[in-house]
Amino acid sequence: MKRIKVKTALLVFAAVFFCASAGFGQWGLFEHKYDYKLGDVFKADRFVEKEGYWEGHRKGALAGYVLLSKEWTSNLVGYSGKHMETLVGMDTSGVITGVKLIFHSEPIVLIGLKEKNYQTFLTQYTGKDIKREFTLGKGISMDAVTGATVTAVIQNAIILRSARKAAVKAGLIVAVAGEKRRIKDSLQVLSWDDLLEKEAVKNLTITSRDLGRADDDVYLDLYFGVASVPSIGINVLGEKLFKETTGRLEKGETAIFVFSRGEGSFKGSGFARGGVFDRFNIGQGENTYIFKDRDYRILTGINAENAPSIREGGLFIVRAESFDPTNPYDFNLVLPHRDRGKKEFSSFQVKGGIPESFLE
Repeated sequence: MKRIKVKTALLVFAAVFFCASAGFGQWGLFEHKYDYKLGDVFKADRFVEKEGYWEGHRKGALAGYVLLSKEWTSNLVGYSGKHMETLVGMDTSGVITGVKLIFHSEPIVLIGLKEKNYQTFLTQYTGKDIKREFTLGKGISMDAVTGATVTAVIQNAIILRSARKAAVKAGLIVAVAGEKRRIKDSLQVLSWDDLLEKEAVKNLTITSRDLGRADDDVYLDLYFGVASVPSIGINVLGEKLFKETTGRLEKGETAIFVFSRGEGSFKGSGFARGGVFDRFNIGQGENTYIFKDRDYRILTGINAENAPSIREGGLFIVRAESFDPTNPYDFNLVLPHRDRGKKEFSSFQVKGGIPESFLE
């Protein structure tokens, strides 16, 4: 009788879970909505509505700002396929004064977390300066939401990028945009060593010691670059795959390749569970570009002469006209690891871009 009850309970759970998750983004069962006031994240005597944000005034003087994230980063969606709507307050120096989650449908309860853990995670953003980068493992702790990496990565991007975009609109900070360059159409035949020497392929090597271990063994040896450039993409991917890839790119889209060796993984398993690659993203200016399973194609090797064997590889499409591969961008990587039995996260960042010799 006991086994029958257990099986029945599991079947009921499975049925509920299937109904809630049928169709990407259909997570109504897990929706959480919260009432809010602008004063919840910034204390002011008076609020004045502007385009996409509010000014907060005290004693007749401008003291800060409040914004709703959906006005600025609605394209950033979490595990559930929906945006985590967040109210953010900041003072006139760009320091966050408060963050309040007002809607989400993240199924974090399925991995044993409580709703209050999510709220606790958000409290650490108060006091952060939006002019400085803060990422998981570097300024932001995952202790409260360990196991919900997809949710945490997207939520971090929502808060930082929304605040920066609103700050640019308000004149609090100045957006720095480089001049868009034209990519050379000519082809140079280059070996793997040539590509590395010309910095057409960027490298990030992470040792075990970087993750708190006692040895200096290479944990992850990662390589990435812009595949849309003929003299880079053809040498790395091969002419057939290059033409196939670039032939499918829509206006404003860019192809990026990522390869790695070592025991570590830059892909993780988040994309298999929730469709989002939670371990890496690309940042440029006020924007963060996060990849989903539909943006990905597996790569099993490197075409260039003398290229090393790889453990993981992927071709990823940045689907945004705001991304300019001819200007520098940041490749951001977050790796989980164990430290004295506890799960920790470490962040790494390296500059990417197309070298001058490949531009007109």
